[in-house]
Order: sequence, then structure tokens, then C-alpha cells
Amino acid sequence: MDYTVKIFPDPDGDGDYIAEVDELKGCSAFGETPEEALKEIETAINLWIETAKKYNKPIPRPTATRAEEPKKRFNVMFPASLLKNVDEFRGKHGMKRSELLAIAAEKYISTTAH
Repeated sequence: MDYTVKIFPDPDGDGDYIAEVDELKGCSAFGETPEEALKEIETAINLWIETAKKYNKPIPRPTATRAEEPKKRFNVMFPASLLKNVDEFRGKHGMKRSELLAIAAEKYISTTAH
């Protein structure tokens, strides 16, 4: 499924991770690791959709994702220490390096655009 899933550390600070689906209000799952939270959210999405069907509620479609856009490859040089931090962060959040850097670039551009 192409729903927008966000994974982040549990704000209660108990070391778990939460996965939430932007398009499906209230659809979330928990896991001890980002990977486990991602696996659990798949089940939660299916249950959310089954319940919506049972009660004849509308089921939001996935938001158009950038995954459908053509991708371009380019090389970037990073200081070793920064790349180490990038890899630690992406590992904790179950992301690919390219995914994290694309999100960071997009977020930076959107917050600094005039």
C-alpha cells in the first residue's frame, strides 16, 4: 500500500517506536524497533480499512507519492562524521539513506522558501 507512514520514537521515552498513517485518521502501531513498528502498521492499515468497510465509512486514498516521479542519481560528498550521523539516524527510523536525505532536503527547502 502506498499510504504515507511516519515512524518516530515514542514521546513517552520508553524506547519504543510509533508508526502512524497520515491519510487514515487514528491508524497507528507500535514496535520495539522502527522495523517492527513498520511491520505492525501493515496489519493496522488492513484492520482500519476492514473496519471502515464494515461501517460503510469512506476510505481515503493514498496521497500521491514522490515514488511515482522519475528519479535522478547524483553524488554528494559528506564529511565522514556527518555521514555516520545520517546512517545512525536512518537506522533508528527504518529509512534508506537516500530517503532520509530527500526528506531532509525537501523539508529544508520548504521551510526556507520565500
